[in-house]
Amino acid sequence: MIRTIAGTARIATKVIKDGSVAGRDKFCEKLEDKLYNRLVKYKRTQFDYIGKSLHSILPTKLIQVEKLPQSENIYNGAVMLAQEAEKTIPADIVGYIVSYKNNSKKEHFGGVAIDVLMHEVHHLFNYFTHPKIPNRIFKISKLISDVDFQKFFTDNFQSPIKPEVCESAVKNLIKKNDKNKIDLLQYFRYKIIDEIGAYNSGKKYLMKYRQKHSNDRYEEYFDQVKVLHLQEKLDLISDMLRKSLKEERQKL
Repeated sequence: MIRTIAGTARIATKVIKDGSVAGRDKFCEKLEDKLYNRLVKYKRTQFDYIGKSLHSILPTKLIQVEKLPQSENIYNGAVMLAQEAEKTIPADIVGYIVSYKNNSKKEHFGGVAIDVLMHEVHHLFNYFTHPKIPNRIFKISKLISDVDFQKFFTDNFQSPIKPEVCESAVKNLIKKNDKNKIDLLQYFRYKIIDEIGAYNSGKKYLMKYRQKHSNDRYEEYFDQVKVLHLQEKLDLISDMLRKSLKEERQKL
């Protein structure tokens, strides 16, 4: 599976050294700290500094940072897989495109809200250090279906609907896509873990920023992991995946 990802879109295990999930998480966190510490040194912030700083940390990796239109997109940020049609690099995934809206007036860097900036940075570094995640995203994107699985994830997991409602929707989905149910459940599991990490990173660095500017007055922060019931949704997806794997093994 990993052969579909070029060296420009992943960090080798020999660089990470500890290839366990915990080791990869720790390496991802070190990259986040390195970027944040670099960014906060700027006295005058500009949007272009985000991309320049990312490239200085990972100079051999393919990263493109873009501005999102102010009015056409409801999201403030996103990380997308970069694929090269000309195939000059022999892989399906060659890098990542990071998109941001620079519409923030407070608690921002280059107009990008600190929590949004570091949320997407977590996704980016997590893809580099955990190549199974972008590989799974790519694999699901190639499934032939009338369902937009990314939209399904957004509508059910990145919205505050109750876990039991989400569970019912997932069961209906995999019932209609039975031959791909393991892949879909794995996809949802990876994506939820990735989102929990991203929201936690956004919160962590926003609080660090607020500590540095302790005299300012701030709006109340709402923990999105709790608001979106992400841990509960992760638990139910993990349970559904365990049961499905057990059923598949019993068929053999």
